Amino acid sequence: MAQRGFTLLEMLVVLVLIGIAAGLLAFGVRQGLQVAQERRVVGQMVEALRTTRAGAIISGQAARTEFDLQDLRFQAPGRASQHWPAQLQVTLHGAEQAGTAVVFYPDGSSTGGNLLLANGTRRWRIDIGWLTGSVQSKALP
Repeated sequence: MAQRGFTLLEMLVVLVLIGIAAGLLAFGVRQGLQVAQERRVVGQMVEALRTTRAGAIISGQAARTEFDLQDLRFQAPGRASQHWPAQLQVTLHGAEQAGTAVVFYPDGSSTGGNLLLANGTRRWRIDIGWLTGSVQSKALP
């Protein structure tokens, strides 16, 4: 009676297929985690800007959210400095007199501008209205 089983070649093919599937899965998970981290940073920047605006209105004094484009950090008044990942490129377009900060005034207005965040093909834009000080974010195609 003949014995049933797998040949060495069949076993090797299965192992190679498992290895390819595991590699693709790991790549997908890593990409997903990176996108989640980038979305979290965008949310933190929006929150910092909105908190600064609210603080300026409540205190009756101008307040600034500072962006350090060299050390990859941003900070709202009275809050700890927050860091963004090095692979995320951040560009601040704002009023010259504000430098690398966004200033909010007691009436709710601001120096305005926008932040562009990019990592490869993934891009986000945070718009800061100069008249109303509103802060909005959106993913760009």
